[in-house]
Amino acid sequence: MLSNLFGKTLRDQRWSLLGWSIGLAALSFYLLYVYPFMNRAGELMKVLDNLPPVIKNLIGKNNFMATPEGFLNLQPFSILAPLLFIIFAVAKGSDATAGEEERGTLDLLLANPLQRWQVVMEKFLAQALALFILGLVFWIGLAAGTWLFSIVVNWWRLVEVIFSCFLLGLIFLTLSLAIGCLSGNKKFSVGISSGFAVVTYLINAYAPMVEVLRPYRIFSPFYYYNGNTVLINGLNFSHVLVMTGLVVIFLVAALFFFNRRNLSS
Repeated sequence: MLSNLFGKTLRDQRWSLLGWSIGLAALSFYLLYVYPFMNRAGELMKVLDNLPPVIKNLIGKNNFMATPEGFLNLQPFSILAPLLFIIFAVAKGSDATAGEEERGTLDLLLANPLQRWQVVMEKFLAQALALFILGLVFWIGLAAGTWLFSIVVNWWRLVEVIFSCFLLGLIFLTLSLAIGCLSGNKKFSVGISSGFAVVTYLINAYAPMVEVLRPYRIFSPFYYYNGNTVLINGLNFSHVLVMTGLVVIFLVAALFFFNRRNLSS
């Protein structure tokens, strides 16, 4: 049975989670409220359609606003939603053990009848649940917004793309957790994880146009997140498998690093 650490971790972030949830719900309603006006802006549509290919790849490729799916693929699922999920995940993953260590509370935590692996797992499960709650709130906001503003979107496809975004967040949650467990330095974990996110995003965005980058696209989590344009084409099982595998690998690394580290230094 999970100890009190799981519940305490959730309780400690209840106000943060509430704020994030309200923000995501508000974002959902705002985007769906402005969509009909953006869709009627013919001149803006022409400008977007005539953007250079490099810009189109950076902001979400094509299918701009001709359909609700195209609009949502551009906003928020090309940049905004992944960015928000990654920010939340990196902040929580980096703080899980490294933050406790820097605040001087890790010794008190380990003085309880808890194994090191339990600390890592319960912290991870609590933060993963928080990330899942954000995804659920985001889906509810988008589904309610499409109903309220009479926008026809497949709700199940919304589930699929938000689930893919959730998996992307889990990748960066476990990555930052692993780096924090290895280094014991929260800022270092945030910096490395954020840098990895930026570099891999740019590799995925530029790969279709820069031939030398194409072989490396498979190393970018963003390729597996929405390379199949999930909102339009649905989830790709192999992409889900790869993202799940990365989560498991980083989580195992976190457990290994934290168990082997000399915490007395």
